[in-house]
Amino acid sequence: MKQYSGILIAFGTIAAIGAGAIALVTKQYYVALGVLAVGVVWLGIMALLLRRIAKKQQARMDRVFRENDSAVVSLAGNISIPSAIIDLSGRITWRNNAFSSLFDGQDIHDVVPEFDSEHPIRTLQIDYNGSNYQVMNMLILREKEKKLVFQYWIDRTEAAHYQRLYTEQRPYVAMILVDNYEELQSDTQIHSTAVLAEVERLIADLSKRIGGLYRRYDNGRFLLVLEAKQMQSLEQERFTLLEQAHRIETGSSSSVSLSIGFGMAPRLAQSEQDARRALELALGRGGDQVVVKDGTDYRFFGGKRQHDPRQSRVKARLFSKALFQLFENSGDIFIMGHRNSDMDCIGAALGVVTCANHVGAHAYIVLDSVNTTIEDAIRTLERSGASSLIIRPDQAVEMMREDSVLVVVDTQRASVTVAPELLKLTEHIVLIDHHRRSADYIDNATLHYLETRASSASEMVTEVIQYFADNVKPAAFTCSALLAGITVDTKQFAFNVGSRTFDAAGYLRRNGADLSSVKQMFQNDYQSYVRCANIVEHATIRKSGIAISVVEKNTPDAMLLAAQAADELLGIRGIYAAFVLADTEEYIAISGRSYGQINVQVVLERLGGGGHLTMAGAQLRGVTMEQAIAKLEEAIDWYEQENPEK
Repeated sequence: MKQYSGILIAFGTIAAIGAGAIALVTKQYYVALGVLAVGVVWLGIMALLLRRIAKKQQARMDRVFRENDSAVVSLAGNISIPSAIIDLSGRITWRNNAFSSLFDGQDIHDVVPEFDSEHPIRTLQIDYNGSNYQVMNMLILREKEKKLVFQYWIDRTEAAHYQRLYTEQRPYVAMILVDNYEELQSDTQIHSTAVLAEVERLIADLSKRIGGLYRRYDNGRFLLVLEAKQMQSLEQERFTLLEQAHRIETGSSSSVSLSIGFGMAPRLAQSEQDARRALELALGRGGDQVVVKDGTDYRFFGGKRQHDPRQSRVKARLFSKALFQLFENSGDIFIMGHRNSDMDCIGAALGVVTCANHVGAHAYIVLDSVNTTIEDAIRTLERSGASSLIIRPDQAVEMMREDSVLVVVDTQRASVTVAPELLKLTEHIVLIDHHRRSADYIDNATLHYLETRASSASEMVTEVIQYFADNVKPAAFTCSALLAGITVDTKQFAFNVGSRTFDAAGYLRRNGADLSSVKQMFQNDYQSYVRCANIVEHATIRKSGIAISVVEKNTPDAMLLAAQAADELLGIRGIYAAFVLADTEEYIAISGRSYGQINVQVVLERLGGGGHLTMAGAQLRGVTMEQAIAKLEEAIDWYEQENPEK
């Protein structure tokens, strides 16, 4: 009807205009006025008619909507999906029958505490009345800016049940290794067959208890398959298999040590690959521990014992020969360590320079800055005319080529190296480090020599020099720097020292290491000594014998003072571990030291750090000093709860 009315209006308008035009042309003005008047009346009648039609149509539509509203309200009230309308304060203004059968209160927070009026449309997961629900929210906009939330609950109980079954019954893989198998075999006092049979019995008992399946696939190597639901209980009991292995009677002072890697992935093949990576990480961290790889996450258990000194030199010999071949067939050699380099870093780097020079390669040490602990060594290099050895990171970036070799010493973490960008410029990367492996270690090395039982990187490089070639003779200053590196990391030969440490020190002494030069490298200036004493004086000591102190802000060489103060605190009776924090403006650095009763590496690993049982460090970014102290104390509290006997 509205369409026809439009046609009539158009026709009448055209007719009136046409008649008026004819009247004007024929100069019949009265006729023209009459026609215009008729046209106006016609348009008025048509407008009234259209308005009446619109009102009738609106009334018809309102009737349809009222009928549908009743149907919607009836449907919403009786549908089986629990639904409610809630205002932003959390008050329920309407609910359907299904919702009433679940909850008849007035405040939605009583049943959905997570309901947030600031973010009302957020989807939530809740467990209520024995069922699992996905709570969905929709915002309703009303007049005068009043808002309501339409909420409905989707029952996911059955889906959650099958998801839980899938999660709990996924097969996970563990690879178990007797990591000191060679030592047990070589010890004539040990009946290794009986010891390994006892290890297998323990693994068989564990497999039976958790409903798993195990197989021995090599000497001292076992594969265990278990359901994921057993992992929680194994983690809660802290993998007692490690301690059970320690208690095996071997008939000598040696004890059995196990390394275990767990792989947790949706597919069995991926779980097996992850288990291998976890086992490699456990071995790289010194063994005698469990590493669980869950996706990209790692969890660590055990690794609390101080390891027996290493005896076999096979690894050092093999690495030295492989390094010789790599240096001989490559271009320039670039050596770098960690930021804020110490004498262990510099000594190891100079030792690698000796090897590179022996094959005729050009070697450079990449340094970002010179601090008080290495300035004497750097000054001596400059006096000897060897200052060209030291280059800045930007210079190394320009000089490095595809055939260059990058040797990383005294660290294996890309994030703490002097110039992480160098790792992307060459495919030939060599790692030499004595720290426990962390989850973010450099994993694309061409060669790596990682030995957590070594006292220092300088000790490891000293052995490499001895096996690198028959006629390698390091310079006297290099020997002094290497001996200084060993001295600083062993705290004057007091910690983590084995017979091979003294063998290395003897070799260096025979080749010209000057003890007076070594002592001079450790001398402090008066102001540094006073600052260190001030840090020690203001330390707080916990009941467990753990000391915590802070380096004042804007103190020169704050990180080095933190390390020195931590060492000094250990010299006080009743202190078994020390942590000193320093604000470097970029981050909060933490230095941890202990005598071995407390594993500072495990404590600082919870803060993203790492190191050794007796010496570790961490860096916290984006936090204040107060927040850093709180995080450290939280990590210490966790450690003390996990190790109540310490």
